This record gives sequence, structure tokens and C-alpha cells, in this order.
Amino acid sequence: MQKKIFGLSLSLAVPLIYILFVSPIFLKPHVNGPTSALIDFAVLWVLALGMLFFTQSIEKLSLTTIGWKPLSLKSIFTAMGLGILLSLLVPIFTLAVSKVFPPSDTGSITQVTSNFSWWILLLSVLTAGITEEILFRGYALERLYEITSNKWVSGLISLIFFVAIHSAGWNIAHVVGVVIPLGIILTGLYFWQRNLSFMMIVHVVIDLPLVFIVLLR
Repeated sequence: MQKKIFGLSLSLAVPLIYILFVSPIFLKPHVNGPTSALIDFAVLWVLALGMLFFTQSIEKLSLTTIGWKPLSLKSIFTAMGLGILLSLLVPIFTLAVSKVFPPSDTGSITQVTSNFSWWILLLSVLTAGITEEILFRGYALERLYEITSNKWVSGLISLIFFVAIHSAGWNIAHVVGVVIPLGIILTGLYFWQRNLSFMMIVHVVIDLPLVFIVLLR
């Protein structure tokens, strides 16, 4: 149990503390946007790879216990299809929430895509799609479920941290209208498939339009 609690602290609390407090206080005031973004990416990769090491070397468990399993060709195409479908829902979610929250360019998709070059956004998409699935879905959901034996409780706890970490870079409309709905859907998809590779493909495909927005601008 102690190892699980420590592992959950590493996968949920540490990235949250870094993104919400360490990075904005000690990093962003001293370096430019692209540099701070690259450092943030590096930290998330270190944490995600650290969780793989922790699972195998400290917990002495197979990576299959956090959903690291092979994918069939059918599953790959299913994941890509779901990613495309969900990416098409993003503007619909955004339009719906704009009826409640006043539109703001700060922390919006428009601002994010205008502040960074396409290759940084591509790194962002890959980093989010891979590291967030390891930290917030694969490890967190599996260990929380082992502790609580309740998918709803496990999903809610993981979702809270997932939403909180995204509140640092996005405005309230995007968080409420996009991050929360997609976070709920991704949580449900993980419990359906229990496969990290499947989730990574879905997540990357959802976020990939950010890169195309810049390339086509």
C-alpha cells in the first residue's frame, strides 16, 4: 500500500505542483515562452519515464499492470477513429460553453497556437498524449482502482488532477468546455480498453489539429 501511495504522489501530485507552482514562479519569469515550454515537456517526460521505472524496479510489477499492452491493427484504427471524432467535437464543446462563459483570447486555442511554432506544438501534442496517459490514466487509474475497488472514485480522483494541471495554461471556458468533457471521456475509454497505447493514440489525434492550425495559418 505504501508503494502505491508513493507512486500516486509521483504520478499525480508532483506534476501538479510543478505545473501550477514551480514552473510559473521559478521558471517562466526568467526564460522565454518556448524555452519554458521545452523545460516543462522535459519534466513531464522525466516523470512519465520515472513511473515506468518505479513500476518495474520499485513495485516489481510488469508494465501490463498500468496498461502497457500490445495493440491489434483493428484497435489502432479504432483509436485513430475515436481521436478524430473527439477532435471534431472540440469546436462544438467550445461553441456550447461560449454561451455561458464570455469569450476570451487569454488562454484560448487562438492564443496558444499563435505563441508557439508548429514544432513546439507538435512536441506538446506528443508530450501530452504520451506522458499524461502514463501519469493520469495508466498508473493513476490502475493503482487507485486497486486501492478503492471503485472505478467512479478512481476516475474522479484522476480527473481532478488532470483538470487542475490544465488550468495553468487554458482559460476557464476551455477547461470547462473542453478539458473536463474530454477528461471524462478519456477516463471512460481507459476503463473500457485498459490499454495505454490505445489511449496515447486517441489523445495525440485529438490534440493534433493544434499543429495544423499553425501550419495553415
